[in-house]
Amino acid sequence: MKKITNFTILIILLIGINLYSQETELKRTSIRTGIGIAYNDGHWETGTGIIYSIGYQKSYGKNNRMRINPNLIFGGFRPFGITDTRDQYYRLTTLGINLHYDLIRYKSLSIVTSTGVFGNYSRGLLGTGGFPKSNNNDSEYFDRLYFGGNLSLGLRISPKNKNLAYEIRPFNVQFGNKEFLLGYIMFGIDFKLNK
Repeated sequence: MKKITNFTILIILLIGINLYSQETELKRTSIRTGIGIAYNDGHWETGTGIIYSIGYQKSYGKNNRMRINPNLIFGGFRPFGITDTRDQYYRLTTLGINLHYDLIRYKSLSIVTSTGVFGNYSRGLLGTGGFPKSNNNDSEYFDRLYFGGNLSLGLRISPKNKNLAYEIRPFNVQFGNKEFLLGYIMFGIDFKLNK
């Protein structure tokens, strides 16, 4: 996890972000952060948890309606509220790239949709429990790689000359190979960078 975090920070720095504290004109770039509540279902694992997101974002177009966002999502999961599965404690890390587009915009308010691709690494502990006939009497460690695509729909507030933009995305879904599914609700803040 620490290697992935260090690698992400290195990539963001290598992209060429120049920060000057005396200027107030905004660039078309931002650092995008988020926190959310998620449900995950994979080949072996099922759980709910809290996820976090961080990434770099670059805006395109005359009115900045399209944005490209490489990002990292990570979080911890357990079978909270799920009764038909083994005890599980696991983490996931997702590296992806998304394309966001403002479908409808009125002043600083817009309805935004997103699509993208991702690679996911899940790892953790599968314990005992589940249905009595499943014979889950032993614990075991697991790690799995998943690849797939994602879709989202949300509401974005981006005041024109402010350093922050806010986004609430109640519909986010990632679907991939080996029966992978990650659905989540996320609140995000974009920190716009100065020129």
